[in-house]
Amino acid sequence: MQGKPLPIHGDGSNVRSYLYCEDVAEAFEVVLHKGEVGHVYNIGTKKERRVIDVAKDICRIFSMDAEKSIKFVENRPFNDQRYFLDDQKLKNLGWSERTTWEEGLKKTMEWYINNPDWWGDVTGALLPHPRMLMMPGGIERHFDGSEEDKSASYVSSNTRMLVPPTKSIGSPRKPSLKFLIYGRTGWIGGLLGKICEKEGIAFEYGRGRLEDRSSLMADMQNVKPTHVFNAAGVTGRPNVDWCESHKTETIRTNVAGTLTLADVCREHGLLMMNFATGCIFEYDAAHPEGSGIGYKEEDKPNFTGSFYSKTKAMVEELLKEYDNVCTLRVRMPISSDLNNPRNFITKISRYSKVVNIPNSVTVLDELLPISIEMAKRNLRGIWNFTNPGVVSHNEILEMYKQYIDPGFKWVNFTLEEQAKVIVAPRSNNEMDASKLKNEFPELLSIKESLVKYVFELNKKNIAA
Repeated sequence: MQGKPLPIHGDGSNVRSYLYCEDVAEAFEVVLHKGEVGHVYNIGTKKERRVIDVAKDICRIFSMDAEKSIKFVENRPFNDQRYFLDDQKLKNLGWSERTTWEEGLKKTMEWYINNPDWWGDVTGALLPHPRMLMMPGGIERHFDGSEEDKSASYVSSNTRMLVPPTKSIGSPRKPSLKFLIYGRTGWIGGLLGKICEKEGIAFEYGRGRLEDRSSLMADMQNVKPTHVFNAAGVTGRPNVDWCESHKTETIRTNVAGTLTLADVCREHGLLMMNFATGCIFEYDAAHPEGSGIGYKEEDKPNFTGSFYSKTKAMVEELLKEYDNVCTLRVRMPISSDLNNPRNFITKISRYSKVVNIPNSVTVLDELLPISIEMAKRNLRGIWNFTNPGVVSHNEILEMYKQYIDPGFKWVNFTLEEQAKVIVAPRSNNEMDASKLKNEFPELLSIKESLVKYVFELNKKNIAA
């Protein structure tokens, strides 16, 4: 319609079955009313046509010279010579193709000519070998041409096809957000879903297992997300000591699974927000306890005392090779839900004895919404995902006593004494959160965040 060449892959000898859309819709209706649950029905036709013949027919109805309009280009990889579907099972239900090829093609042409507002600019379909790049904000670009053709793309509201705009198109439109979240049964994954519901963000939980690439590919195809959040992983129950006796299971999810998801996301041009851990460091001579010198994003992990931390340090290093990943180092997560057994406050308030060491902590009520904003901003690389500063076990329990249970008491013991009752050593460190604070200046210090998002809220709830 715009006089542009019609590219044909290879020699155009590939054959396909073409059906008019109304016939397809009628087939769905027949299956709905007469089909059997659990059965598969092929919707097709035995009347096959070569791609080159289809192109010539299109040129004919537009009164174009096929010899001049058709352009043969390099064949695309894995271009099947034939797709054949046996539709006899569907015909046995009473369905049959009613519209001839010529009639269907004519109706299709007339609809496109008479309804341009419905389909917009689909010239992207004429790109024989489109390439896809991820752009800031989650907008994708599909192009295969000169630099002047590489203008920002937009998304058709009806077809969701990403195409390069023509000069007649106004400012680019961002696609609406849709998150694919892994870790539905987990603590962080569940909270992410609740935040999305509150903010009106479309989301679905992944059904595939991280180590099963084909199931992840199916999720991408079915959900068509703009961003992927990985909150799945093995931490062990009741704690990381479980990982010491389940090493292969830990590797399968924390290493192989995470890398597989990152690779699938990269293949689909998707940003993956990966909830990792900061429990890969420990205080040392260069970062002594109480010094205020925290580990930065570029520092190499120095704690492999637990197998859990070892796998997390390993996968973080490998994920550096993926430029589509945003790694969020979470530490000793806390939320306002003091009944959750994964909550660090809940854990230490139930221990018979606790150590007293200052640590960096992540207040989920404040930081999880920030993770969603980070996805919107297309942030990548490694981030220390903690509130600024440190807080000790005793300081947390003092707050617990002040706001929640005035009669609460606890007993301290040393790291040496702790080592006698746990299988694997624990990480203790301070993370430098200045990078996150610079991006989000409103981020509260750890003690301020604990009061605002955890203790004040629970104090009010108890009083009510």
